[in-house]
Amino acid sequence: MRRGRSYTTSLCLTDIEHFFVRPNLSPFSADYHNYSFTAGIEYIASELRTRSAVSEVRVTLYLPAASIQPGLEQRVEAALQRYCQSRIQEIELEACVLSRRALHAMLAALIVLVVFIGLGTQLTASPIFLLQVIGDGLSIIGWVFVWFPLDTFLFSVRYARQDQRIYRTLMHMHISIGEA
Repeated sequence: MRRGRSYTTSLCLTDIEHFFVRPNLSPFSADYHNYSFTAGIEYIASELRTRSAVSEVRVTLYLPAASIQPGLEQRVEAALQRYCQSRIQEIELEACVLSRRALHAMLAALIVLVVFIGLGTQLTASPIFLLQVIGDGLSIIGWVFVWFPLDTFLFSVRYARQDQRIYRTLMHMHISIGEA
């Protein structure tokens, strides 16, 4: 594992399933924690999105004594591998679909941009003030059409790649289980 920052946390869970599935807990429950709104693994992924260059994750899961069985850590680690691999593949698929949509949108947006800027240039050369304003508006609308594809290529796909890195890091997370 590469050198970098470490992230350590602990989660109190009423059931080991809540590490992968959102618990059905009310804030009225004494078992409700600030991370009870989502699955434990997704809470940790969200935490990692707020930090840079985390390369090591250590998590202690506190469970009721009755639910701790021999080999539980190994089963959780195997489930963690399957979960993270599935999330990485899901994110890859979403990024590919988003890139494809953005590419199609960019082609259409470039046509709209050329047409609207061409019309806008013609109208802004008019001596009539109202036509000049409409011409400026058409130029702006042309550039607005380009916004979605550029935003997608510059930011959305990049964020998806960052999420993939987070789940790759989580695949190697060290898990220990303790009694609540």
